[in-house]
Amino acid sequence: MEIRIETSSYNDRRYGKPWIAKVDFASGKPGYQWGEWVGTPGGEGVLTIQAKPRDIIAKGQKDNRKPRNSAPSFFIVTPDGSLEPLGDKGEAYKYYLAHKDVTPDTEALKKEKEILLGRLAEIDTLLNNSNS
Repeated sequence: MEIRIETSSYNDRRYGKPWIAKVDFASGKPGYQWGEWVGTPGGEGVLTIQAKPRDIIAKGQKDNRKPRNSAPSFFIVTPDGSLEPLGDKGEAYKYYLAHKDVTPDTEALKKEKEILLGRLAEIDTLLNNSNS
């Protein structure tokens, strides 16, 4: 799924352009797969990146005057495509360690799929009866 985040205008003499990336801690330290920012320097824009649920996303913007203020924000991609805040890099790494070997419960997912398909069939029936 594509993640899109709108960015506001900024002072391009003080700040670098906004950035977004998927983060992978497989090597023990963060590795980044960069997304795109479309906009004009100093103006509004949009950050975009392809991600899937449970991916870790970082976004940030360099502060050229006070580089210590340049720390990125980390997020988890939720199943609906929204971003859940994670905190700092340490929290992101803890999340990675806790979830790196987690495999989906396919039996539970199959049961949930059947329930949802049943609900959709009920909705279709209701809609068809109301249109008659």
